[in-house]
Amino acid sequence: MLRRAALHLAVALAISLLAGAACLSPTLPLPPPEPADTMRPVADREGVWQISGNCSPGARVSLFNERTQRGVIEDDTDRNGRYLLEIEAELCDTLLVWQELEGNGGEESEAQSFVVEERTPLGVVSDACP
Repeated sequence: MLRRAALHLAVALAISLLAGAACLSPTLPLPPPEPADTMRPVADREGVWQISGNCSPGARVSLFNERTQRGVIEDDTDRNGRYLLEIEAELCDTLLVWQELEGNGGEESEAQSFVVEERTPLGVVSDACP
């Protein structure tokens, strides 16, 4: 009977140590959203581009134009893992994109840069930018 109690105690101790170790393990940082897979000028608004790509479901995606020093923000409210933003830009401007998630204290990703050029999911339409 004493052996059985010692065995139960050892198993409970091992489980609690494993659970504690799992809580102490570092978590991976939130990756940035993917660079835009679709970019096109908005037909009826000169100097405005529509930019879309993949993000974490439910993320808040920010897009910033380095030349104009202006940005836009959109929440993925339908949680489909896609962002679609319109921003003032010119061909070959450099944009930064990053995302935030509400949980875990508002975790924010690193920013990722890409160049404004007409693009479809199949690739760049024209190589106008260096």
